[in-house]
Amino acid sequence: MRKVLFHKKRIMPKKLRSQRGASVIFALVSFMFAAMISFVVVNAAYSAAARVRNLKYDEQSFLLAQSMTGIITEALAGSGAVAQLPDGSQLNSPSGTLKYDALTVSYQYIEQKETSLTGTTSVRFYNASENGSSFVKSTTKGASKKTFTYFKGKALTAGTAAASVQTMIFDMAKRIDQGLADADGNVKAMETLRITYKNPDSEDEYMVTTEFTMDKSYSINAVTTAVVTPKSGAGNSTYIVRMDAGAAVRTDKLICTGTKDSTGNTISATFSDKIADTAGEELVKVSCYSVTWPPEQVRSVYVTAPSSVIH
Repeated sequence: MRKVLFHKKRIMPKKLRSQRGASVIFALVSFMFAAMISFVVVNAAYSAAARVRNLKYDEQSFLLAQSMTGIITEALAGSGAVAQLPDGSQLNSPSGTLKYDALTVSYQYIEQKETSLTGTTSVRFYNASENGSSFVKSTTKGASKKTFTYFKGKALTAGTAAASVQTMIFDMAKRIDQGLADADGNVKAMETLRITYKNPDSEDEYMVTTEFTMDKSYSINAVTTAVVTPKSGAGNSTYIVRMDAGAAVRTDKLICTGTKDSTGNTISATFSDKIADTAGEELVKVSCYSVTWPPEQVRSVYVTAPSSVIH
């Protein structure tokens, strides 16, 4: 019995003096396991922090793009006034009295045929103002052609972004009506708005670019690209929104009497008189040409989802 106990007591000193390295291997394995766990924890924390940072930049680019879309929507808003012809009569729609619920550009004219030695030509007499009655003769075409002279839109503060976009759309519509073509012979108008800003606190850079295109049917396509570039310059967050606004074109007509002056270059219209019973009077047809962008024909499409390449 003593021999057995004495033998067991000598086992531990032998293990302590062992040179086989089993304890070292066990320690290395334990260290590697602990290091791996630490690496996973640190990497997960870093990934979470990077994800939160990326989400912040994605949100900023999204808000920038949405802000520009809101500005365009405001520029296309109407005045809400009741639509009327020059004689004061109200325009009607299938749902009732027509109102300017969207930006509307228009002009009024009287078209007549004139015969000369070179043949018969069509000439137009344009109303100088929306509520005027003096139509002045114009035979110019192309870029010199008389075109949209007034518009009905939401009253906006001069100098604001929405007011600038509203004026830009008005000018683009004029170019389309004049039939101005690009280098490829296509009738369309194009404009680009670009805004850049550097945050003085974070030193991040923001850039919003909107490319406007109006085709010959007056439909508007606006593609807004918002880019947020962090101070580190390690990448950026981009959000793109495409906005399409279909146009509604209409021509309303009314019959009244008109009297030409001695030169034949001006027609004075009397909207309340529809019977040519006085010397010099003639029946004339006043055409009221207008283009509007109804809110129900405005669509916004997210061309690309937020894409961050920040690491």
